[in-house]
Amino acid sequence: MTATAVRTRSNDLLGLLDPATYRRTAHLLADLPLGLATFSVALTLLSLSAGLAITLVGIPLLIVTLAGARLVGRFDRARAALLLGVHVPAPAPRRGFRGRLTDAAAWRALGYALLLGPVGTVTGTLTLTGWSTALAATAFPAYAWTLRDPALHLGAVTVDGLPAAVGSVACGLLLLAAMPAVTRLLAQLDAFLVRGLLR
Repeated sequence: MTATAVRTRSNDLLGLLDPATYRRTAHLLADLPLGLATFSVALTLLSLSAGLAITLVGIPLLIVTLAGARLVGRFDRARAALLLGVHVPAPAPRRGFRGRLTDAAAWRALGYALLLGPVGTVTGTLTLTGWSTALAATAFPAYAWTLRDPALHLGAVTVDGLPAAVGSVACGLLLLAAMPAVTRLLAQLDAFLVRGLLR
């Protein structure tokens, strides 16, 4: 086995030097605010459309809601292509009043906008918590002296001094090494949603 093959394999195994890890991380972190925004807007517009369906405003508002969902779909297809490498062709637009109401791609995009809320909350929170905990634990010896009580309290057990620093760094490094795999798994969930609902 050549030195290049060994180096490539170690980079692939660890993943911390792979730029795709950080593109996936950016995508997952963006899921949190985007998911909350799309969920809130889509649910509000869909509820208004349903509530106003008996008036002249309800159906046109539903058409606007579906058009907005298609825009969300277009944006997230581009975001998935840029950050995840997932390329999904844009569906053909439907014409006419009835065509827009029965546009399966628009309804799938609306479902995606609604699902991105809970899914984005989970994926974004896990990504943010994982990376920040790994970095904080790894850097613990550098800032422990600034804490009023730098000991680690693990239930009834208290660890301080050098064992606390070594344990914190070891746990941080293990989590840091695991985060590329975690982001890859979470990004696969996002890619599954994009491929399934934004086609």
